[in-house]
Order: sequence, then structure tokens, then C-alpha cells
Amino acid sequence: MAENKLSLQIITPTRSVLNIKVDSVVLRTLDGDMGVYYDHEPVVTLLNYGILRYKVDGKVHKVTTMGGFAEVTEDKVVVLTDASELEEEIDFARAEAAKERAEGRVGHNDLDMRRAEIALRKSLVRLDLKKK
Repeated sequence: MAENKLSLQIITPTRSVLNIKVDSVVLRTLDGDMGVYYDHEPVVTLLNYGILRYKVDGKVHKVTTMGGFAEVTEDKVVVLTDASELEEEIDFARAEAAKERAEGRVGHNDLDMRRAEIALRKSLVRLDLKKK
């Protein structure tokens, strides 16, 4: 019987985060979550800030993705994202502190507000991963 596994690659500008075989992937797209299994129709989709979930041998694993896009083919998912962290790489106390700093900066000048919004979104994604 064929393996029927997907190759999952997650790549940032600074590193390759993952390059493994998986049973399934759930991407956080701009339109919501999208499940991907082996033999999926080819598609390219924009990613939102969020949590990418993937399953290996029945166990669900999670990783953050901070925007970017995903290319899905019949047997592969390639994610190109601005930043990505595995669950075990996240310092949740630091993420909580970053969230509080960002919330305090929101509402100042336009540039600072935009930076604060981005920092806040990243912190919320990291903290959301801990909850799920």
C-alpha cells in the first residue's frame, strides 16, 4: 500500500523550521482554517497570523506562522512565512510580557501603532498555541 503522507516544509527568511512527512495539515488562511490531506488539489493560499496544526501517526503538533503563503500540491505543503516557532521554542512568559508592552503602545503615533499591532498579533498567536 502507498504511504499517502504529505511532505510538510515550513521556511522563514532565516531558517527551515520543519521538513517532515505528515498525515495531514491544517493551515490558518485569510479565509479561515483549511485542512489538507494527501492527494489534495493544487492551490496557493495566503496565510494569516495563526497556528498551523499537523498530524503525525495520530498525534497533533502545533507551530506558529506569522503570515506568508502556502503552496499545496498532491503530496506536499510548502509554507513560506515571515516567522515561525515550534511550540517547544516559545517562552510563554516572554510572550505575555510582549503582549502587555504592545497593548500599552497601541494608540500612539501611526508608525508606532502599526508596530505595536504586529507585535500584539505575534504575541497573541504564541499565547493561543499554549491554550490549544
